[in-house]
Amino acid sequence: MADRRGAPTVLCAVILLLVFVGVAPLAAQDLVILHTNDIHGRIETDLDAEVPLLGMPLISAIIDDYRAKYEHVLVLDAGDTVHGRPITNRLEGRSTVATMNAAGYDVMVPGNHDFNFGYQRLLELKDQIEFDLIAANVYKDDELLFNPYVVREFDDLRVGILGLATPDTYHTTHPRNIEGIEFRDMAEAARTYISELREQDVDIVIALGHVGFGRNYPSTEVAEQAPGIDLFVDGHSHDRLPEGELHHGTLFVQAYEYAKDIGVVYLELEDNRPQFKARLISAREVGDLEPDSQVEEMLEEFRDEVRALMLGL
Repeated sequence: MADRRGAPTVLCAVILLLVFVGVAPLAAQDLVILHTNDIHGRIETDLDAEVPLLGMPLISAIIDDYRAKYEHVLVLDAGDTVHGRPITNRLEGRSTVATMNAAGYDVMVPGNHDFNFGYQRLLELKDQIEFDLIAANVYKDDELLFNPYVVREFDDLRVGILGLATPDTYHTTHPRNIEGIEFRDMAEAARTYISELREQDVDIVIALGHVGFGRNYPSTEVAEQAPGIDLFVDGHSHDRLPEGELHHGTLFVQAYEYAKDIGVVYLELEDNRPQFKARLISAREVGDLEPDSQVEEMLEEFRDEVRALMLGL
């Protein structure tokens, strides 16, 4: 779980003049991308933890704050989200999905541990999800299990978001959870759908991947073998990238783990070329922000439900 502060960066700088929850002074932005990864069920806010946790009440409040300040905001999650704590595990991910719906997420890619309740349960959760769940390389019976990508439009800006799920899932969840599921080559899938997206005249291609650095299938190799990814919103390796990293012409961002941080990427097009600035917002920076009361109420109801299940009521 590295903090890669000394790594190379591109067109990225921590914005020092902050207002409220670390939002930059208002400026014309073509798009602001908020992103999380590897929450692992930490949907409850805990500001007293050794490393404070935003939880979904504060994540929701940050999303609302950005949407009040900027016209175009896209909210992404890079997986390993629905499993990990009693409030999520006892309800097999239902509490996570409900609070993500309330927070206003737009797109998610499944991580290896999102299959921990079995792929059938993930498909049931997909029916409850009010955002898009995408993966371009996950197959069942030779058919894609999820849509490979989505295209979002923001005025004249067309953004293609491509999902990539790690084949590490074969080794990191119980075999019965993914029986009959095939995780195909990510670079091959990326090349196929990048081409398809470019044919649809998208201005930006974002890879939303639960792939990670330094693993068996590193995301940097995907970018090298599949040119044309402008931004790679990544997860799985739990890296903290305060300003992002450039690899093979692609900007990579990751927001650490367990809802300790939320990532922000500011995008502007200059001469039809994307210019990015990336930063992270930690739970320590949002002490004055009021958590989303609706999400807090939802969590209290889920806690009551879990207590009743544990007591056999």
